[in-house]
Amino acid sequence: MYGKGGVKIGRIGAIAKSKYFKYKVFMFVYWAAVLSIAGMYTMYIAEIGFSKEEISFTVTMFILSAIIGQNLFGYLADRFNCIKKILIFAFGVGIIWVIALSFFNQKWFVILSFSFLGLIVHGTVPLSEAWYIGVLRDNGDQNEFGKIRGTGSIGYGISGILLGCLLQYIGWSTYKWYIMFSFGILLAVISLIPESKKVAFYRRNGAANKEHNEQKGQKKDKEYKEHAEGTDNLKISFIEAFKLAFKIKPLRVIVATIFIYSFVIKGIYSYLGVLVSDFGGGPLSLGFAYFFDASPEIVTFILTSRLLSKYRSKDLIFAAFIMQIIRLSLILIFNSSLAIILLGPISGFAYGLLATAYKTYIYEVAPSKYKVSCLSLCESLIGFSGVISAPVFGLLIIKLSGYFSILIGLGIYIMMTLILANDKRKEKIQELKTQQKEMQKEEIQQEQIQQVKKQQEEWKEKELCT
Repeated sequence: MYGKGGVKIGRIGAIAKSKYFKYKVFMFVYWAAVLSIAGMYTMYIAEIGFSKEEISFTVTMFILSAIIGQNLFGYLADRFNCIKKILIFAFGVGIIWVIALSFFNQKWFVILSFSFLGLIVHGTVPLSEAWYIGVLRDNGDQNEFGKIRGTGSIGYGISGILLGCLLQYIGWSTYKWYIMFSFGILLAVISLIPESKKVAFYRRNGAANKEHNEQKGQKKDKEYKEHAEGTDNLKISFIEAFKLAFKIKPLRVIVATIFIYSFVIKGIYSYLGVLVSDFGGGPLSLGFAYFFDASPEIVTFILTSRLLSKYRSKDLIFAAFIMQIIRLSLILIFNSSLAIILLGPISGFAYGLLATAYKTYIYEVAPSKYKVSCLSLCESLIGFSGVISAPVFGLLIIKLSGYFSILIGLGIYIMMTLILANDKRKEKIQELKTQQKEMQKEEIQQEQIQQVKKQQEEWKEKELCT
């Protein structure tokens, strides 16, 4: 079977799969590298003598730097269309900075170093996903997002166990070497993948685009072409993208909901190393906690792609809140590091539902010329919850304990779930009212039709009589 230009559809499908495999490898290595920084740095700085107050300050600076990085890199990616170059620059400089960290152990330099690493690691997360989301959309393969992103979750979990074993049985001297090694492999993988603009031939030549047009309509295809033709010379206004993100109501609503979810989960996860230590665990326990948390995500990402065709994004987000309530409640009941580890899959399932639902939704509703900027902006606004929650949960841990910080997080989730449930109830009531109005309209129409028929019959009878 042939598509436009006499190109075999099967051949294009094989090429697409090959390209998607590269993105899967990239996400696996990328999130393994992310774990080396974001997963273990709190336990590392506690190991070298940081107090809980200093840990709280470092966490806050790490998250704040990540937000700055997301906005900065998102702007540069839209302005110059160079995601690959940004990733190479960021992680290349990251290796140099980790080498410098090996020679300077002063606390101020450690704080500065992890702030910078937060900028390049978490700052590039939206870019890592936007890199292949655009390719998937151009090919009409958005359902592949869950599989590619889920591969990153596997890398995250395996990296947690591997690094935990090294730290537990060899020592913290291996920590910086592991970071440099993971960054090096990531740079090698990135160098093998072309810029997203170079794979646009799938959309122009392939029959996959024909199927996509039949499903989505010619209007969407026109948007893609306009975006592809105008991106190179377009001067992206970051301020304009910021305004658009607040003007679009669906963006505002979903960001506000995820903001609350992230406030609690980021507050807890920012201090997961401290919490595991407080519950009696070590680096290996922390590594297993990340593994059990991340391993179910690939299954959930794949399932969510199917669930989105049957359920609304809000329904999946509501389910994520319920799962987190169950998880935090059981952690408080059993009160041990083993409970944190074994209950991780619940959090993994919840995050898989949440991430696929809101990220694909944001990318769908954002204006075509500002997709990456809006995705980065929304990620930053969501990440800003971490800037607020980091000092809040840090203060709770310092003044009270890890147990009470989890208890307060559980209370916030319960309140938010009740609000979401009330909104669902109102929506159902509104739907019922709408259905009743439609039924009433139909009844009125039926009555009018019957009246017309009666009049016609009466006229016929009169005509017969005359």
